[in-house]
Amino acid sequence: MKKIFKNAFASFFIVMMTVATAQAGGENSTSDTSSSNITYNVGFTTAYWYRGAFQNDSAISFGADYENGSFYLGTWWVDVGGSSIHDPSLEIDLYTGFNFDLLGVPSYLGVMGYYYTDEFDQDYEEVSFGMDFGLVSFDSVIYGDYKAGNGNASSDYGHFKLNVPLSDSLGYSWQTFTGGSIHYATHELDYSMPALGGDLGIVIGHNNDGGAGATQNSDQDTTYATLSIGYTF
Repeated sequence: MKKIFKNAFASFFIVMMTVATAQAGGENSTSDTSSSNITYNVGFTTAYWYRGAFQNDSAISFGADYENGSFYLGTWWVDVGGSSIHDPSLEIDLYTGFNFDLLGVPSYLGVMGYYYTDEFDQDYEEVSFGMDFGLVSFDSVIYGDYKAGNGNASSDYGHFKLNVPLSDSLGYSWQTFTGGSIHYATHELDYSMPALGGDLGIVIGHNNDGGAGATQNSDQDTTYATLSIGYTF
């Protein structure tokens, strides 16, 4: 099942890239509409936490996204540490999917893969689904596959995140992650505002006793805070 899923993920992503390239090629490359379909982003954060798990003390990121109607395709690269600035470990994310209405509710269905250099971690591949009801929205991993490596068996995992907007710039989220022997929940408050020509973000979070991080036997039952700045062009 794991091999089938991995091959299916790779095949689906290649097909989506082919479709995106064909659609982009069929448009006038000099038109404003065509150029606006692709955006790029760069950012810096004082600490990189993801789904309540610590990844790195600070991180620089870069991403690119393509949208055409309800279809989206993108990649995001982030520094997750390394022996030196000349030899960083990287997390490379690839994702694609579709936005659509389900019973009148904005929804999405997509696939995503997380890949790492220098054996920082093993690969993650997942199918995700979410819905936005206005007063509340959710994101979920309906199937996740972790490539354990080193002769160990792969394992399934799941994720659920509930998002509650408190204002235009302040939000609250509660999320869980379950996989193998790891089971934990995280609460986060996030604030965003325009600043320095980009978007400034502040996140304050707390994970429970099951929270795990890149540092062995640490970052559990932890309160954390991050400050980030990002630019999109």
